[in-house]
Amino acid sequence: MRCFDCEFIASCAHSATPVSVFNKILSPLGIRKQDQAFTTLLPHSMYRESFNGTLRANTLLCRIATEESVGESLSPDTIGLYLRKIRQVAIRASVNNYQQLAPEIFVRDLQERIDSKKITQATARLEKAAALFYLADQGKMAMDSGSCDLWRFELAYRDISSMSVGALPKKSKNTSSNKLKSFSDEVFDFLMKKTLNQKSDTTHNLLLFIRANLLIGLRPVEWLNACFINYQHRNALGELVVLPDGSIKRSPALEVKNAKHSSIRGNGEKRIILLDNLDDVKIQYIHQWLQVVNKLKTDDLISLSEADINKKVYGSMQRVMRNLLMGNDPKENVPTIYSTRHQAVANARADGLSQKEIAALFGHSSTNTARRHYGKKTAGYSGRTMRPAPESLQAVRSTIAVRPKAARAEASPGLG
Repeated sequence: MRCFDCEFIASCAHSATPVSVFNKILSPLGIRKQDQAFTTLLPHSMYRESFNGTLRANTLLCRIATEESVGESLSPDTIGLYLRKIRQVAIRASVNNYQQLAPEIFVRDLQERIDSKKITQATARLEKAAALFYLADQGKMAMDSGSCDLWRFELAYRDISSMSVGALPKKSKNTSSNKLKSFSDEVFDFLMKKTLNQKSDTTHNLLLFIRANLLIGLRPVEWLNACFINYQHRNALGELVVLPDGSIKRSPALEVKNAKHSSIRGNGEKRIILLDNLDDVKIQYIHQWLQVVNKLKTDDLISLSEADINKKVYGSMQRVMRNLLMGNDPKENVPTIYSTRHQAVANARADGLSQKEIAALFGHSSTNTARRHYGKKTAGYSGRTMRPAPESLQAVRSTIAVRPKAARAEASPGLG
């Protein structure tokens, strides 16, 4: 078999239909459509709709055709996470350099892990996404170089895309502690009493964080890029709203840079949370925590990945809280730092906010995310929720929460 010709390979990357794409690749090679080795390359459709409403390529060539560079829509943290998963595949396969991994290794590795049922659905989706990212990246390099191996990457991409994770457990049985998706008033009161005579900075910062984040529900890392603003209201025409006394309508607000922002993920680059219904005492809670954050924030800190920032800023706080709450029973259900965000979502539900308002308030691109992954209305307290600014509301994509069929399971990890 001869290698691909770069000119027609490049032209197929911009083809409008999958049939013409494969005709341009197979015909010059003398391959017929009925040849068994290549019939599995022909896709039934170019794209599928994922559970959160976004369209994803069914085949490697369709993905290459729609992305100027592989992974252009992914955040640096997500790419870093994928690379760690890819290196783990290399370790399991005893391959020194992960860039030398054959596409068939990914298929065999993931299928064995799914068959063993020792990983959760979320882990399997993450590993699928990492494998597809690697295959797309290496497949594009094979296409650009005219390599004969492109078909191997395409077949592996199709095999991994079609792997079902529906039979896997939703939760791991090996977790070190059970995590709650709520943070009740009773838990906070208990912590306040338990730490009454403790003077450590970590304990003090923990209490300040919990009190502030139960109100706002940011992703912990987002506090490093949050600030107070004096929000000016505008009407549907974009004009400033003028009050009867001639002054411009303003509201105290928190402007937050979205941690999960990319071209297709997250609710825009930033979101604005209106604080009209907070009294001065509660606004002071937010001010106090922001003052702590600003003292902790350095150039070295903000240059770290999201995972490293969370570990550095919140790791010791999490350990202190866990030790205080778990007592002598290591199997006791306890909340985590992130449970404060779950509780804030539950409060929003209890207050009757719409799915779109909740997505805008908590920085989700889709209305499905909070509905699928966050705290329940029954755990919420009413009368405690903020409101998103209109422009943040407009950035939300409304989607229908329908899970894909098992054979077409989502290829990317769950988000929040």
